[in-house]
Amino acid sequence: MMKRILLVAALALGFAVAAPVSAADPSTVVVTPGDMATSVADVLAAPESWFFFNDENDTIDASLGSFVTGPGTPPAGTDSVQVSVTGTERRNLATYRFAGTPLADITDLRFSTYNPSAGNGGAANRSAYLNFNVDFDGSDTWQRRLIFVPSQNGAVVQDQWQQWDAIAGGAALWRYSGATWPVTGQPGTTAKTWAQILSDYPGVRIRVTDSWLGLRVGEPYASGYTENLDAFVFGTAAGATTFDFEITAPVLVPTSMDDCKNGGWATFTAPSFKNQGLCIRYVQTGK
Repeated sequence: MMKRILLVAALALGFAVAAPVSAADPSTVVVTPGDMATSVADVLAAPESWFFFNDENDTIDASLGSFVTGPGTPPAGTDSVQVSVTGTERRNLATYRFAGTPLADITDLRFSTYNPSAGNGGAANRSAYLNFNVDFDGSDTWQRRLIFVPSQNGAVVQDQWQQWDAIAGGAALWRYSGATWPVTGQPGTTAKTWAQILSDYPGVRIRVTDSWLGLRVGEPYASGYTENLDAFVFGTAAGATTFDFEITAPVLVPTSMDDCKNGGWATFTAPSFKNQGLCIRYVQTGK
């Protein structure tokens, strides 16, 4: 509990003036291991960063996940984040980037998961789920979290990538982590659509001073399991941003002849090349 208090206090100081994602954000942001925050100090310095978070003891811990190639063909790039849990472990890929964003302003909220059958015990419908700290009434006090569980919004299919739409035109189902929903008094386990939440709580937003948003692996499950995560999409009227988790950042322009070989020339778009020779010429002459 003391760790939680200290962490929230530190984050509150750092994020009191944090702002939602802006129109200046490019359409795709590549996140590599080197971009991940590894401490509270890192997050305070760069609130837009992502990090691995231990929900059992409220600590940021870079060892809780890894960047891997695949599996299969990820929805963005060639790599993904992989998280494995056992017993009561609850681990998250998280960020504080979206502080204070009104839910009514969110036009796109999606993420992709891959649940491998090999080595996974228990039910096949396990999947990472989206959760964030919610502020129903604008007071910016601790009001617990809203939770989007994939298995309540469709069938989880193992051994393939699946994209989950957490808005789905307002029809996506969400739960509340508290005992009862505020105002309506319904049990927190009562699923509400995104549209119902907006109707019941005008002005509802992601919390400002503890603007947690995470993809959590582990509910917990006694037998544990492994999950791969990729292509988190967050959009407002200002535009949508896809967060692509890659082992290394892509080469934006060729800087050596080797970048052009073995089909590398075809991967560049600004500038683009018709063949390997033109790519090599660009490296040699800049034209």
